[in-house]
Amino acid sequence: MKQVNRSKDVSLYRCLAVKNELGEGVIWDTRQQCAFWTDILGKQFYRWDFDNKVTQYPCPERLCSFGLTPEPDWFIAAFETGFAFFNPFKQELQWLSKVETDLPYTRMNDGKVDRQGRFWAGSVIEDDNVDVSTLPSDQQAKLYRLDTNGQARTMLEGISIANGLAFSPDGNTMYFADSAKQQVWRSDFEHIQGTPSQLENFFATTGNAFPDGSCIDNQGYLWNAQWGSACVKRYSPSGKLDFTLPVDCQQPSCVSFGGPDLNHLIITSAREGLSREDDEIYRNNGAVMIYHTPFKGIAEPICTVPRRQ
Repeated sequence: MKQVNRSKDVSLYRCLAVKNELGEGVIWDTRQQCAFWTDILGKQFYRWDFDNKVTQYPCPERLCSFGLTPEPDWFIAAFETGFAFFNPFKQELQWLSKVETDLPYTRMNDGKVDRQGRFWAGSVIEDDNVDVSTLPSDQQAKLYRLDTNGQARTMLEGISIANGLAFSPDGNTMYFADSAKQQVWRSDFEHIQGTPSQLENFFATTGNAFPDGSCIDNQGYLWNAQWGSACVKRYSPSGKLDFTLPVDCQQPSCVSFGGPDLNHLIITSAREGLSREDDEIYRNNGAVMIYHTPFKGIAEPICTVPRRQ
């Protein structure tokens, strides 16, 4: 493989000054050649057409993550209270299942479609007054997989902040993070049944770096936005740090490859909790940054489990 001079060959292509409170969940739709993301706290859904304008649409409640479906205008969505099909352009909503109705201190969070078309999403304990260490695992946040009937099946529990979901190009490995524990795991993934095996340590972060949203490139390397650290990092399939991309925002939140050749890295960020002084240090807090890179992503899977009726 050709050795890449990263500092020379990665460059900022465009910065979208959208001032998101909590930009998240960015994905690229190769069919329409556009990126979608959500401002969770702003309750807004965004579309950016490559080299064209940004448009935004209101959400009925906080939209935390979503995936593409066979119908380009419809998305499989994890809202704060559960799962639904959502058409932001016509403001149509079809609920599938509510989750954690007995846990008022949680909401849904990061999600991803696996290589077999199933939608996964996890939740987060968002109430800072809740002492997670005192809660039994079934009263903490969880990771869910949607079944064909649209019901949410619990796959993991005992979580604080579910994040960083990603699946290897061949679908045989799942990656998952708990941001609060500063830990990213990998798991052998039985892709026919859609079940992960025991989680194994992949890498950990330290200091003010908290693992957030992830994506996979076409070489099987994992890219991870590291909240609080002003950087995005690339890891080999063995968990070795391969490349660090400094970004001009304190809280990068999610990453996805896009563009006509899937060689542009799209990075969302957040202004949540930051001060005016923080904005003077990092000029692009809350922006979406697009970097031209020598790396290449893979097309985002389409959700077919469940299917909209």
